[in-house]
Amino acid sequence: MKILTISNYYPSHLGGIEIVAQNLVSRWRVNHQVHWIACEVASHPYKHDLDDIPLPANNLAEERLGFPYPIPSRKSILEIFRQVEWCDIVHIHDCLYFANQVAFIASRWHRKPLIVTQHAALASYSETYKRTLQRLAYCTIGRIVLQNAEQVVFISSRVKNWFESWMQFKRQPTFIPNGVDRNLFYPPTTEERRAIRSQLQLDNEEPVLLFVGRFMQNKGINLIHEIARARPNYHWLILGSGEINPHKWNLPNVDIISFRPQSQLRAYYIAADMFVLPSVGEGFPLSVQEALSCGVPTAVSEETASALRDAPLISLDTSSISKTLMKLDNALERPDFLNALSIKSKTYAERWDWNAIVHKYEENFTNLINMHPTPKANI
Repeated sequence: MKILTISNYYPSHLGGIEIVAQNLVSRWRVNHQVHWIACEVASHPYKHDLDDIPLPANNLAEERLGFPYPIPSRKSILEIFRQVEWCDIVHIHDCLYFANQVAFIASRWHRKPLIVTQHAALASYSETYKRTLQRLAYCTIGRIVLQNAEQVVFISSRVKNWFESWMQFKRQPTFIPNGVDRNLFYPPTTEERRAIRSQLQLDNEEPVLLFVGRFMQNKGINLIHEIARARPNYHWLILGSGEINPHKWNLPNVDIISFRPQSQLRAYYIAADMFVLPSVGEGFPLSVQEALSCGVPTAVSEETASALRDAPLISLDTSSISKTLMKLDNALERPDFLNALSIKSKTYAERWDWNAIVHKYEENFTNLINMHPTPKANI
């Protein structure tokens, strides 16, 4: 099978979608020919596989507006058309990115089946213009892509329900959660956790809270700022990068750590007493799955918790700083509660096996290719 998959960036650019794409591609390549297209920007160089197709792109939207939306060059557009002609099936991550929209048009031109993995719905940006543009995009080009795709996959039931409430699809959408690399993310022994905290120079008596993600409004980074300021006894590890600069907080209980590859993330997860991600407008963030796989008690927004209601999560009312502080205080003051939550987290995370998830995608690909008429030869 010849698979063409497209993500917005490569994994050198911090983001859950890019990590998901990498995990899928690496496993598909065991049995199939896979070309991976993504935008490569100067600020985030990536070591490519021979079958990767990097697209030179303008990244001013992110650099100036904090909005990750690279625009590929004219030559890149022609390359996308060539790659769509080559493949048996086109797979894109999310419907709104420019390269994915080009791939959609190319898939119609070359009569190739298209499958879309939709990771997110509306993000709660603080800026009105961003919210307006995003809603307009979903109601126009996003709607055209999703309604005409041969298959849409949602990674979250909450996101799936939102789209299904106002959109009709060519085929019944399916739900396939993201997986977790269990070779990278697994619970520590007591000795290992103690050693890691010592290496990171963390006080064993001090509550350590962790945030991993882009420093953006919809990720809840501003709420993290309020919590850190209100609770100087909480030691924060803030890992990532983005438009908001936590260095400007000037808080002694906050350590800001630059982007780290996935292979280095586990040490930070297992060092923390709690992982906190009060994001909104997402499906079910990969970092939450990674934290649970490491057995870390995890606190998320009520919106994120609603995506998997049976998951062992601490649900935060992110609209109220006082309620959020109360929930965190109550949890951190009860070691027995955190220990029980850790045990439940390890067990729950066992369902996220990448090999099983990859097999589900492959079954979808095979079915779509068999159902799709053979394209006519180009004249």
